[in-house]
Amino acid sequence: MITLGHKDGSIEKISNSRISQVVKGMPTHTIIGGEFAVVADSENVAFKTLLGSCVAIMFYDKVKQIKGMNHFLLPATENSNEDMKYGLYSVEAMLNEMYKLGCSKANMAAKISGGADIMNMPSLGKSIGHRNVEFAHTFCQSEGFRIISDHTRGNAGRVILMGDRFETFIKNVDNKNTSNEVIAEERKLQKEISVRQPATAEYISGTGIFSEDAKSNDTMEMEFF
Repeated sequence: MITLGHKDGSIEKISNSRISQVVKGMPTHTIIGGEFAVVADSENVAFKTLLGSCVAIMFYDKVKQIKGMNHFLLPATENSNEDMKYGLYSVEAMLNEMYKLGCSKANMAAKISGGADIMNMPSLGKSIGHRNVEFAHTFCQSEGFRIISDHTRGNAGRVILMGDRFETFIKNVDNKNTSNEVIAEERKLQKEISVRQPATAEYISGTGIFSEDAKSNDTMEMEFF
């Protein structure tokens, strides 16, 4: 079973039989903005997501062999609503689900990716990407999680694919259609921030960079992360 956390704060469990996409030979679930997912390696399911200024924090328990990945848009909110689009609530909710499955902080490590400045907009303060990465590092360090890999910032979007045993692949976005999709979503997010509203728009990140053809995915050049 896969545990999914949704944008509205709801959590559900689904059968891996519902997974139809295959990436690099692995049945793969796509995590969109404002969601998280947790699964045991024994289920043979990989997670992937497409990141712009957003950040994904990934955890893995080496004893239980359980992994989790989230995709958050902003570090935190002053609102009291339980919203997975915000890093603080998302990561705490994801960790709670991992602990329910028997994971232990002592056996867990973290990886962080994302936080790019896609729009490359000059700002007097920290960019959204910078703030998201800063939050991810601060949270892991304050909670005592060892960060074993970090692939953040820059000006390009990233596709992340996390498989069993915490094997993680990364590829910078070089597909024009996907790049335009990320930029369009970044503009929506920037607009929401500029008018001091919570990030409530649908942030889809449909990962068009991966085809549904398992054979072509097996030959993709991706870096280990």
